[in-house]
Amino acid sequence: MYPIPTKADIWGVLAPLRNTVWGMQIPEIDGEALSHALHGEPKFLRQQLGNPPTIRGKRFPVRLAYCHEHQQQTCMLRHDNCRVGSDKLPECYVAPCGDKREDLTPEQQPWATLVAKAWGEGRYVFVVRGAEFTLTGV
Repeated sequence: MYPIPTKADIWGVLAPLRNTVWGMQIPEIDGEALSHALHGEPKFLRQQLGNPPTIRGKRFPVRLAYCHEHQQQTCMLRHDNCRVGSDKLPECYVAPCGDKREDLTPEQQPWATLVAKAWGEGRYVFVVRGAEFTLTGV
């Protein structure tokens, strides 16, 4: 999964996550590597993607990983799968936000939740930098 870049920012809708703990786990991929993968040669993309999605989520400190509702003790589910990086992430997961410097803001929270759910489904999340190319048929 990758955001459509805007003229102002290659991070597109994920721009609020840049320079956060979440953003540090979202790699920037070379556009050419993505193009090669889309045309049947995934080797370069795999090299740039790095660790699998669930491993990225497991790098989070506990305070920044567990579901917002879990932390507030307002969730009925409240078990170990309610954290980013879980391969059984519940559908109701909401990324935590707070008032400390490294916490997510309410503006960042929905985008982090989207990233966590993609990781929970085993999908890579990345940003594409640089131009891509398209092969055209003759």
